Amino acid sequence: MRLTVRTYAAVALIGVTAGLALLGRELLRSEEPPALPATGSPARALYDAHCAVCHGASGKGDGPGARVLRQVMPDFTDPAAMRAVNDRFLFDIIKKGSSQFGRSNAMPSWGMQLSDEEIRALVTFIRSLAPRTSAGSHARKDAP
Repeated sequence: MRLTVRTYAAVALIGVTAGLALLGRELLRSEEPPALPATGSPARALYDAHCAVCHGASGKGDGPGARVLRQVMPDFTDPAAMRAVNDRFLFDIIKKGSSQFGRSNAMPSWGMQLSDEEIRALVTFIRSLAPRTSAGSHARKDAP
């Protein structure tokens, strides 16, 4: 199979974007962790540091990384979409990355950088982005 220049450029762009995100994160680290704002939570800080670049600050899937990747990101603020998945699904996809479940390789595995406790906090935070509705949680996806 012969790949086009456009394909090589897209792969290179994804690689450069991922590399810059990791490099930026390393450069912004200091010896002491940054102080959280009084109204902030550790889970919000984790989300901002690891998720918001693609999923957006408010969870709507509109982060700058989503525009570069040109992929549809899930809208964490959509109650129906969030009812369709359970906490185990969210935990597993954060920990192992989406490519482990036959999805895009755009979402990395965070299991080596984040503890299980931090991932559980992220799941709780992500759930908090969707307004609660009276509809039940039937038809939830149990596995990625």
